[in-house]
Amino acid sequence: MRLKTYIVQNMTEAIPMIKRDLGSDALILNTKKIKTGGFLGFFKKEKLEVIAAVETQQAEKKKSVEKTKPAIQPIPEKNPAPVFAPSEKTFMKTQDVSNDHLINELKNIKHVMMQVIGEDRLPEALKPLNQRLNQQDIASEIQSDIYTKMMLALEERPASTEKELADLARSEIINMVKEHQKKPVEKDPDIICFIGPTGVGKTTTIAKIAADLMLREDKKVGLITSDTYRIAAVEQLKTYASILNIPIKVAESSSDVIKALSDLTDCDIILMDTAGRNYQQKQYIDDLEAMLPDKNKIQINLVLSLTAKYEDMRKIIDNFQTIQMDQLLLTKKDETSSAGAILNLIYHYSIPIRHIANGQNVPDDILTVTPELIANFVLGEDEND
Repeated sequence: MRLKTYIVQNMTEAIPMIKRDLGSDALILNTKKIKTGGFLGFFKKEKLEVIAAVETQQAEKKKSVEKTKPAIQPIPEKNPAPVFAPSEKTFMKTQDVSNDHLINELKNIKHVMMQVIGEDRLPEALKPLNQRLNQQDIASEIQSDIYTKMMLALEERPASTEKELADLARSEIINMVKEHQKKPVEKDPDIICFIGPTGVGKTTTIAKIAADLMLREDKKVGLITSDTYRIAAVEQLKTYASILNIPIKVAESSSDVIKALSDLTDCDIILMDTAGRNYQQKQYIDDLEAMLPDKNKIQINLVLSLTAKYEDMRKIIDNFQTIQMDQLLLTKKDETSSAGAILNLIYHYSIPIRHIANGQNVPDDILTVTPELIANFVLGEDEND
């Protein structure tokens, strides 16, 4: 992509200059008023700064066409206009893509860049990536961010092979995750509480984490379930507790939770299951909040299924804002081919994601989230590793 910055009096003056330099396919990315000229800081004039861009291939094509045209000599004016000092002239300035000023401008106009990176204007080499990101339901503003950074990188170091381009895309996604993924707060909780809507797989996930804590960290684990709305859920967790040989308590009220915590004081850590309800209704959230133990060292994990629509996931998170969520835990990766929601959540929310569950096997089917893992999911690489 070729970019140019113009300092002019107004847009009427800029447009013919842009067409002349970049062609009719050029797009205006940004405009802003600036002060120029003057003497010792005084008498500065207000000008308009215009940043325009065109795909490099289109610009080169325009140049080749112009070379074939015969030169046209300008007709001299009978009464030429007087020439003023340079500070009074309208001037045009070309800046290199790597210029810090231009890079900062690009960062501030991501939404405008959406006009540039429509499928019909993307460089041919990026269209397979565009198709993949659309299939993964990656949010448009995230795609814009990725394409912008990739095109800037390609200006400085063009990718000559398909693998080099894929490596560049992977690198940009990894960097994006590192930039936006907030690190989990390491507060060594006494209790980890799992909340979330119905059918997201909280109970099975709790069993996986319990087994992992026992095997990897050699911790003594206790279980509490307050999901008395579903008898099957209680029995399922009891079955896991029996297999793992760990204690479990059933709580129907906040006083039951307090007693259960007292009974499990010899445990290093306690995992608490809660009832899955329709958390689009505020009353259910209030009931859940009343059930949670009032203790400093409690970590709250919101469990969401990757089979859900992303907009529904956002509504659930927004409805849980009254409860301090420490982490998101995503389930059922094995039941969907789309990983877009993972990257979308990291980009849009400051809630860390530590684990992704990808099957029913206890304790194996749970993955620790890394930037590389998310890039693999998004780009379809090593998904079964």
